[in-house]
Amino acid sequence: MPAQGRLHYLYEAAEEGEKERFVYFCSGCSCILHVSASLEPVARTVESLENRCPGCGSELESGVSCRSARVPESWPEVTRSSLSARAAPARREAEFKTAASMRGFSFNFGPLDALVGHYIDQAWSVAFTGARANAVGEFLCFRGQLPREQGGRDSAVVLIDGGNRSDLYLFSAFAKLYGVQPKKALRRVVTSRAFTPYQLVDLVTRELPRVVEEYGARMVVLTDVFGVMGEGSEVDEDEGRRLALAVRRGIEEVKGKGVLVFETLITRTSFDGAVTDHADVLVGLEEERGRIRGTLQRHPFVKRSAPREFTLRDLLFHNRAEAKEPEG
Repeated sequence: MPAQGRLHYLYEAAEEGEKERFVYFCSGCSCILHVSASLEPVARTVESLENRCPGCGSELESGVSCRSARVPESWPEVTRSSLSARAAPARREAEFKTAASMRGFSFNFGPLDALVGHYIDQAWSVAFTGARANAVGEFLCFRGQLPREQGGRDSAVVLIDGGNRSDLYLFSAFAKLYGVQPKKALRRVVTSRAFTPYQLVDLVTRELPRVVEEYGARMVVLTDVFGVMGEGSEVDEDEGRRLALAVRRGIEEVKGKGVLVFETLITRTSFDGAVTDHADVLVGLEEERGRIRGTLQRHPFVKRSAPREFTLRDLLFHNRAEAKEPEG
């Protein structure tokens, strides 16, 4: 066991510490398993603990998450050798909270959270590909407004619609699900639509940084990013690549301000690589026979993640049991 005879858990004041470390923790109970100054294979932690979490006793295989964090100086050293796989599950200290309060964002939707290892950093870019990515985009516009303790960003959300796919009814359905008046939720979404490739570039490179600062937004959603550059577009390949690279630079600029950026690529174009090749997290969403199959294609920490299946109805009604009646 660590010094002071207690297990450690991620908690929301971690950024007050002074040591930047890689923190390995149980995805189930958030028990700290290992803290290291360098990134190491997750398998070492799983093997050294005999595939058992000392906090909750669950199997660790495919259940270990890792994130870079500033840990408190007050923590004793946490190493794999300091823990025992046979240790009795420990009660969490009152001052410690779950990883959900520390991570930058969560979907609060089992299949998507499981795909990304229950963790998305507050300044990453996350791209979804596939026809059903549109529904996820609307979902994200609402979830970004929620308080941090609910896995949101507690922020206005900036939406740039590249394919004229915004769905007011779908967004309203998500708001009602969480007991929020749709009109109230819509007031926290700053929406712009691009009707030409040049409007898209202008919105992302010139308007987006200004709007993010003006509204204090900590989350941006770009839907059907290159929809205006698909079939029928008047730009040729060379010009299209130049414009796509400009969009990518705009995305990188707002990320650098600590803004979480989500992108959906619904219309397939030859320019998609400007987003997919540089996203921190890449998820494919393919639909077959009414079911959506999610596949994790890239993640900085999660190397393996089993595909997850769900329906659009699952996404629309996943929180029904917890939802309150809408106001008014």
